Amino acid sequence: MSRKKWVLNKLNKDLAASFAEEFSIDPFAALLMAQRKIETGSQIKKFMSNEPDLIDPFLLPDMEIAVERINNAIFDYEKILVYGDYDADGVTATALLYSYLEAQGANVTYMLPDREKDGYGLSNPVVDRIKQLEIDLIITVDNGIAAISEAEYIKSLGMDLIVTDHHQPGDVLPDCIAVVNPHRKDVDCPYKDFAGVGVAFKLTCALEGDNDSVIYDYSDLVAIGTVADIVPLTSENRILVKLGLNKMNSFPSPGIEALAFACGFKNKKITSQNISFGLAPRINAAGRMESAEKALDLLLCEELETARELATELCNLNVLRHEKEKDILDECDEIISNNPSLIYNPVLVINGENWHEGVLGIVASKLLEKYLKPVIVLTTKGEVSKGSARSIDGFNLYEALSACKDSLMIFGGHSQAAGLTLKTNKISEFRNEINEYAFKLDNDFYPTISIDCKLFPNSMSLALLDSLEILEPFGAENPIPTFGLFDMKIESLSYLGENKQHLRINASKESQNNSVTLMYFNMPCEKFPFTVGDRADFIVYLDRNEWNGQSKLSVVVKDIRPSKSNDDEMVISEKLYNSILAKRIHSKEFLSLATPNREVFAAVYTYIKRTSIERTINVNWYEYIFMSLNNVPNNNICKVRVALLALEELNLIFIDQNGQISVNESAEKVDISSAPIMKYLEGEYCD
Repeated sequence: MSRKKWVLNKLNKDLAASFAEEFSIDPFAALLMAQRKIETGSQIKKFMSNEPDLIDPFLLPDMEIAVERINNAIFDYEKILVYGDYDADGVTATALLYSYLEAQGANVTYMLPDREKDGYGLSNPVVDRIKQLEIDLIITVDNGIAAISEAEYIKSLGMDLIVTDHHQPGDVLPDCIAVVNPHRKDVDCPYKDFAGVGVAFKLTCALEGDNDSVIYDYSDLVAIGTVADIVPLTSENRILVKLGLNKMNSFPSPGIEALAFACGFKNKKITSQNISFGLAPRINAAGRMESAEKALDLLLCEELETARELATELCNLNVLRHEKEKDILDECDEIISNNPSLIYNPVLVINGENWHEGVLGIVASKLLEKYLKPVIVLTTKGEVSKGSARSIDGFNLYEALSACKDSLMIFGGHSQAAGLTLKTNKISEFRNEINEYAFKLDNDFYPTISIDCKLFPNSMSLALLDSLEILEPFGAENPIPTFGLFDMKIESLSYLGENKQHLRINASKESQNNSVTLMYFNMPCEKFPFTVGDRADFIVYLDRNEWNGQSKLSVVVKDIRPSKSNDDEMVISEKLYNSILAKRIHSKEFLSLATPNREVFAAVYTYIKRTSIERTINVNWYEYIFMSLNNVPNNNICKVRVALLALEELNLIFIDQNGQISVNESAEKVDISSAPIMKYLEGEYCD
């Protein structure tokens, strides 16, 4: 049962009490604020503020140069092209800057790349198409920082280029009129965490010479792009998203109103979560499955009826996206089943032929959640392969790809997400190279999940949920609050939804004599290791369930583990087991930690034989199996996993493609030490 490491945040009760008293804040909300790097009165005022206290846009590098060149182009009626990107950040940034320049009377048009034909960012064929439009000035939004050779080509064709971007710059900047990027290493920008739409917004403020009118007109677009791109919702980003949500809920544009309606948010307050799981995926679906310009047309649309037609089309594309995503995930499962060594490396690099490029990033994210490690998904089309990468805290993708740049043709991105292109015949070399890099990292990286605080079941209520609204909007670096319910006894289980894909759990805290109903979405019965009477710990968040005009509290499970689990030992065992199967163990000390003795084998086999009579057992429940064998001395999770593998190798148990275990009743007596995994641990294994 692979899971993240649980981290219970420390509570600063004294600081929270002072916040609550000084600022008249609910004490519980103040407690959570104190955990979010809010340590002074000025910080809490800024956190709570709805006033647009924004940094001077001219503090961004090259802003003055960019403004002067654009104003000259407007005045001289030169032809300007806004060149964006096909994701929600790039589309909203394009809509913002294009709308503003058009309102100023500029001779402006726009272009978005086709994901499959053009790829990300500028390319020489794209520049050729732009030249045919007789463009004088190109302004990039959410891209361009890596367009070194393209900038030279643009200059050679007699066009000017202004780059506005938020991705990490390389050692060389594009040779162009201006490079407006807060991450430039030669300038100390006071706030760096803007999305691409945030940088476009700052450019627009600089052109206008005033923040207020630009915020009023475009904060909704800034909010969507900022939340969609998962940049930190801190400082200025937080303020802009709050203002944008206010605009969407008060005076939505026709396009956003139509999209919210199509997402099922009619008469509902739009939140940052609604953007993340409703609006943004549908905007992204246009660029993933067809043309991003369809999403741009929606955002620019001024007629509600037309906007509703476009919104419906985006919803249909999103359904198609889900289907393509599932097809590729199914193929990935088959590839990994046939090549299990892929998942024993610290970085999962997986490739297939003719996978749809538009969903590779989503597939990578899904695989990351499943295998809890950085993932790179590549689609092979002839001699060239393209891919998307997603990572976890502690493993910086951009730095990792930079270390492997000799194996790559193109790459770009940031610490948590990236894109790359390489020769197909280089995939194996690249896989080895990036995993060598990961093995040599001094710092250990393992995904974690934070718990804001422990709660008792009887303390959860709608009133408590209401008190948390002051913390909104939620997003990166200001996540939705999570709570720990520890040592809960499972009283009953029932399955809901089509194919029983969702689980309702009634659990009680016996020492408190109270119970709670928990919803565990997308947890089918065959994947749930616990049964009635078991004790478990839960990480949950609170939600509001509105039905027929009534509001009820919904307590939603994010993760579960056996009670009294030791997460430090769990992580050590996970890393040790993967190192064994990746053949990276060379220390006798670690080998002894991993090698099960006869008592462990007997206990694991007996448990499977006894328990499988009552219910299905899954090989992925190894932590649960380990916790059920608490009377076996010198045992650990890794030894249980090794025992399961050895029993399978010796045909004492069968494990099907879904991970379900059954005992081979006709198996003859065998020597446990003859299992290949045991031979390896004894230093005798060879391929």
